[in-house]
Amino acid sequence: MLKNNQYYVDLSKVGASIQLPLAAANTNQPVTFAFETSNIPDTIPVYVNVASPSVLNTPVTATLGLDTAYLNQYNQQQLAQDSTFVPYELLPDSVYSVSGWNVTVPAGQRLANINVIIYTSKLDATHKYILPITITSASLPIENWNHLLLNISAKNEWDGSYNVHVHIDGANSYAGTDFTDSGVQLHTQGVNSVYENSIADFFGGYTLYTFNSDGTMSVLAGPSAANPNGYGAAVVESSYDQSNHSFHLKYTILSGKYIFTLDYQKQ
Repeated sequence: MLKNNQYYVDLSKVGASIQLPLAAANTNQPVTFAFETSNIPDTIPVYVNVASPSVLNTPVTATLGLDTAYLNQYNQQQLAQDSTFVPYELLPDSVYSVSGWNVTVPAGQRLANINVIIYTSKLDATHKYILPITITSASLPIENWNHLLLNISAKNEWDGSYNVHVHIDGANSYAGTDFTDSGVQLHTQGVNSVYENSIADFFGGYTLYTFNSDGTMSVLAGPSAANPNGYGAAVVESSYDQSNHSFHLKYTILSGKYIFTLDYQKQ
């Protein structure tokens, strides 16, 4: 049953080990959790997974902790690749608490978790926060998928559901495609950006839209959040209206093979 669950990774050919499955699912990259601010706290379960050919007949223990060294390393790597990258900040301890750092996976099971409680009313939407978590020790070997970067943020104003008009041009078999859609979800990614789990609401992939202070927009488009600009998005024209949360974009991918003209209106 768990084989279709993001918290399970089947490693049937190797010995028993332990991992953070959400880190594995996101290849140790940031995972965004954006919340509506409220006086009622929200909870994020952080799971450990025992990866083994069959379930073990003995309990497995692990201790989790903060992973500030990996967060610093991640920030440095991003800055080396992009000088405009704004480093993530460590989530202030006043914004969260944990149910406890020690966890036990019972015999015959694979999963156990701690809970991270987020006090959303204390989130500052002008900051980029990460809560970095790792397995510091365990009774089994610890895998490389052991760096969970929880990007905790308040939802920004562009987060929400949109009506969209899409037109596709370029030297491809979909040229001339024109359609409208509704209920297209854009999700917070930092203070001034939102992402969509598709390319132009038509192809599978990942698109990041950033609203620049000069009234223009930037776009990244790729196969996944782990490779956010793998398709080499290039903006041709862009504008947005903050008063009614609408925006217009024309951009290309794959060296101009696909040209997308998009109009988004928040519902």
